[in-house]
Amino acid sequence: MLQGDLSEVQADARAQNFVRVIERFVSSLNEQAGEDHAADVLLDGAILQGQKLEQHPERFIEKELVDPVLRVLGYRPRFQPTGFNGLDRRYPDFTALNLDVTNFGEVKKPGKISNARKESFEYLTMAEDRPIVGIATDGFVWILHSAIESDDAPTYTHHVALHDLYKKIRLEQTQPNAKRRSRNHLRELSRDFVSEFNSDYIEHLVSNK
Repeated sequence: MLQGDLSEVQADARAQNFVRVIERFVSSLNEQAGEDHAADVLLDGAILQGQKLEQHPERFIEKELVDPVLRVLGYRPRFQPTGFNGLDRRYPDFTALNLDVTNFGEVKKPGKISNARKESFEYLTMAEDRPIVGIATDGFVWILHSAIESDDAPTYTHHVALHDLYKKIRLEQTQPNAKRRSRNHLRELSRDFVSEFNSDYIEHLVSNK
């Protein structure tokens, strides 16, 4: 098999596993937050409310969504890590232990991606290490920033929004007459994300700049 073919197979497998993670998350959100609030979040972009979950929204998102997504993408995440030079007793929400490059991520509840991006950018600016990459997410939108050279300011690298995928999966799970989407269709909605945010790609991105 050619290397290009192998990459396609790996991308398809990751996309399929990612779809399964989202299916489990949507089901869990329906159960934990109630179908009405889950519909508001998944279909209308409402902000996820802790009082509906009876727990902190960010911790729910980390456990039920971000952690399994990161693992599908090839990362070994650690949440609430410490020890980053320059952050002055502040700490990000997660880091990937298996990346050679310094990295961290910021998680906010759905509907608060602008806050996640702002804090991630601040951490990258404060951090002394270079090269460095940062991920910001509310679970529905994922944003990547990077800074490569010692005097580089963080720059925007990638941005993927997954709202259509969540909506289609939610409708499949809750509407008996909803058109059942093929796995191929759902994987296609996921391919850009798994291609641009997987661990191998991030390592390649940094090493080739």
